[in-house]
Parts: sequence; structure tokens; C-alpha cells
Amino acid sequence: MTVAWIVLLSAIEKISSAIATIFWSHSIPIDKASIPSKLPHPNPPGSAVPFDVPLQKATEEQIEAFMAFRGITSAGGGDGKMLQLVADEAAGYKGLLYQERTMKWIDDHFRLREPNLKYPYVGRHWNGWRSFYTETGPHIRKMFLASITVTFEHTINGLLLPMLYLITHDDIYFNLALYSEVGYMIYATSLILASYVLKRDVTVEQMHEAVWILLLIHHLASISICVACIIIEGVPKELACWGLLVLLGLTSTLHYVGQILDFSPLAQSNAPYTRLYNHLFCLASQIVFRCIYWTRICYLALVHCWETQELGTTVALVSVMVLFTLFNVDFVKFHVKATQGCWGKIQQEKLAKDI
Repeated sequence: MTVAWIVLLSAIEKISSAIATIFWSHSIPIDKASIPSKLPHPNPPGSAVPFDVPLQKATEEQIEAFMAFRGITSAGGGDGKMLQLVADEAAGYKGLLYQERTMKWIDDHFRLREPNLKYPYVGRHWNGWRSFYTETGPHIRKMFLASITVTFEHTINGLLLPMLYLITHDDIYFNLALYSEVGYMIYATSLILASYVLKRDVTVEQMHEAVWILLLIHHLASISICVACIIIEGVPKELACWGLLVLLGLTSTLHYVGQILDFSPLAQSNAPYTRLYNHLFCLASQIVFRCIYWTRICYLALVHCWETQELGTTVALVSVMVLFTLFNVDFVKFHVKATQGCWGKIQQEKLAKDI
């Protein structure tokens, strides 16, 4: 199953990258582009600071200064080809600024544990879906593609296969779900370990290094509980499938869908209410499944284990359940703050328009 996932996820990533390159990487229209008057452009935490000079109104000196800052010479003049080069370069710089804010927020949040951080919002896209990939930084592109591949995996292992078992009660779907998840987790875990050895990011998730240790612990715990469900006789299969649905199919999948939206023209700055509705739906699923229904799963699993297994197995299960409960608490807290931040930003923008 590990080999199958290596091939499948590589194919999904290449197909997604090809679609993005063909359909979403067009040049920025000159009349929609802007350049910054101050270099380097201010890039404080939180929302993007828009570039303040429309390209069509920029002086030759401003254009030359910006392109020199970007390491490109002989960019002056009003020639159409040259202005197109400037527009695309401005889009690339805009994407890099968002990437810097995002990676710094992840490091500050997960490694430094700093409080009251301002969430990094992508700036409004200049040309919608047609050019949003042109405005996306190189590592954010990797994160975007990674979110698509992980969403695909979660949909298969965490939603489709468990649902098929619950509907048909055919053991083939139960076994496929568990073996497939173990295979994927072995692949993802191996790439995290390889990233530590190589000192560069080759992970499936393409997240900041500060998150690697959390992903590693999560993946190892996932492998252990899936393997236990495979080798221990008498495991309640419906309960195990509900565990996959709760932790993968009905919550984590929505989290990665939200991450895809955050990088796209459906982000907060472009479609605030679309993003808000997604936040609310995702938060509701986190509360229902990772809080309320997770409590039921833990109770039933522990009762069954206590009645049918040895003490050591029960202790091990308790340890894994506690670990996943801590993950769930952190996950829910993140989505509460994200939803509050989304709503707060909408209100701030309303207030700014009213003034």
C-alpha cells in the first residue's frame, strides 16, 4: 500500500501542478498590477499591505527602482513587453511577502509558542483564478499542492472506505481502510525522517520545520492504533471506522480544504463570506466529531479493551487516546480562533467602509 500511495500521490501532485500551470498562471494584466513605492515593502504580521502605486501611473524612476530591487536591470520605459515583465515581477514579489508572513507565523506559533499572533491573510488577488498562481510564492505553491494531495488521501482512507464498510459491512472495505492508512502513514513518516536527515523539506505536507515533530508524533500514533485494529481480534469494526471518519474524513479533510481556500481567490480577502461559511462548517464538524462524538468513541473503545484485552493493551490504548485528545483540543482551539479572526476581519472591513 505504501508503494501505491507513493505512485498515486505523485500523480495527483503532477496533475494538480499541470492544471495550475495551464489555467491559473497567466500574466497579470498591466492595468490591474501595482508596485510598491517603498522598498522593501512593509510586511507586518497579519493582513497584507497593498502596493500603493498602480503600474500604469508609475514613473520610469519608480519602475526602474522596483526592478533593480528585484535584481532585474533595463526595465525602464513604457514598452508593453517591459511593463508586462514588471507586472509579473510585482505579482511574484507580492507572493513572496505573503509566504514570509505565513512561514514566520507558523514558526512563532508552533516553535516559539508566542501568544496573540496576527494570522497572515493573503492579499486580494489582482486577476482572480486566471493568475492567482502567478501571485503565489514558491513554497506556498508546494503547500497548496500538498493540501490537495492530503485532502485526496483523507477522502479515500477517512471518508470513502469507512463509509463503504458502514453501508455494506463488507470486510474488504474495513481492511482496505486500515492497510491503506498504515501504508500512507509509513510513507509520510519516512519523508519527515528524511527531511531531518537531509535538512530540507521533502515531507508530504510541506509544512514549516516547526511542525515536523507534531506531524511525526501524530503519524506514529496513527500507525500504532491502525496496526492494533488489524492484529487484535474482536476489534469493533464499526467503531474503528467511526474513528477514521471522526479524525480524518469529517474533520481533517475540511481543515485541508480550508487551507486550499486560504491560498486561492476564495481566501478571506477575496471572498470573505465564502471563507466564513467554510470556517463555521469546519468548526461545527470539529466540535461535533472531535469533541462530542470523540468522547463516545473513547468510552466504547476503553470499555471493550478493558473487557477483552490485557491490562497492558488497555494502558497503551489510554495513552494513544490521550494523545489524540490533546491533538483534538489543539485542533478545535485553532479553528475557534480562525473563525473568530475571520468574523472580526469582516467587521473591521465593514467599519472601514462606513468611515
